[in-house]
Amino acid sequence: MPSQVIPLYQKHDDDGNMSLDFLVGFTIFLMAFIWVATMIPGILIGLQAHTIDYDAVAYRTGVLLVEDPGWPATPGWETESDERKAEMIRFGLAISKETPNILADSKVARFFNSTTFIYPEDYRDRLIFGDYPYRFNISLRDIEKDTTLVVGDALPDGYGHIRRLVKIKSTSNATIGSQQIAEHRYTNTENVTSHEFSILFNNTKLLNEEKDPLYQIDLSSDSVMVNITDFRETLFPADLTHVDPADVEITLAYINVYKEDAGILTKMGTFDGPVFDDDSDPVQPPHDVQNAISLKITPDFVQGMQAQYTKLYFNLTFDLTDGGVPYASTFLNNTNARAPPFDYNYHPANVTQSRLRDAIIEVSVW
Repeated sequence: MPSQVIPLYQKHDDDGNMSLDFLVGFTIFLMAFIWVATMIPGILIGLQAHTIDYDAVAYRTGVLLVEDPGWPATPGWETESDERKAEMIRFGLAISKETPNILADSKVARFFNSTTFIYPEDYRDRLIFGDYPYRFNISLRDIEKDTTLVVGDALPDGYGHIRRLVKIKSTSNATIGSQQIAEHRYTNTENVTSHEFSILFNNTKLLNEEKDPLYQIDLSSDSVMVNITDFRETLFPADLTHVDPADVEITLAYINVYKEDAGILTKMGTFDGPVFDDDSDPVQPPHDVQNAISLKITPDFVQGMQAQYTKLYFNLTFDLTDGGVPYASTFLNNTNARAPPFDYNYHPANVTQSRLRDAIIEVSVW
């Protein structure tokens, strides 16, 4: 029999075709798979504590503390006032990124200030980071001072831990006492009722003479301290037979600050934060002085005047009275031709230079 011929339009070939039911089912399966995959991390969040490497978190925190200066860096975060705490983005105790393991004394003092920062929120947001509610304990032992600063909770049974050996750069300071006053001839030979004593910070010279940041006096990043003492020993009344030096009233009227840039001297304002005698808190002049004044000049003050590469003069004006009446006497005065301003420099006879103290910092996280 002859073979039957099937018309072309009657041929059927289902190869390569996919049923509609399969497509719908596969799509539903794929969507369900994606939804479950996105939900798994939330389901297991309660189990994450068992897999966290606390040693790694402690190590990372320790690196940030001792190898990073924090942010803002210039001027440093530690110079911000308590009211501007929100502008402190990241904690770090290092002087700079180029000096790891060398901590700034001012940063250390501010970091462990419990009246400024709240544990754990402030520290977690600026140092630990992340969404996990870590608890932690950070301590710094100053070996030379034999003191230990601590922030955080008491240590539990199990925790991650890191220990770092560090150095702390102390703040440079100058004490101008009776010996320095006599050597530099800071007592005016004229009997007058008002006296002016000037202190010079030649910032350009300070930066150029010492290149090593470990020993550099840099007012844009380090605080400096000037103490003026022995006021009664420098007071020589004109008539010793009628006036007792102890009866003469010494008043610091004001402290004017001048900037010299390219040979031009400009008054920038006043310094309103001296500390008097045995007080611990700054007091704005005018204020009576018994025997000593301390000036702590911070980087934010210098940065605010844009004077980090210029000369700064702090001129202290004193008024002398006896029973409320102006009294003429010799006293602190170095704005005349015989005695130039006190130069805050690298000479050890003038300024106690910065030193490096041994310390140990420990970070524990759980």
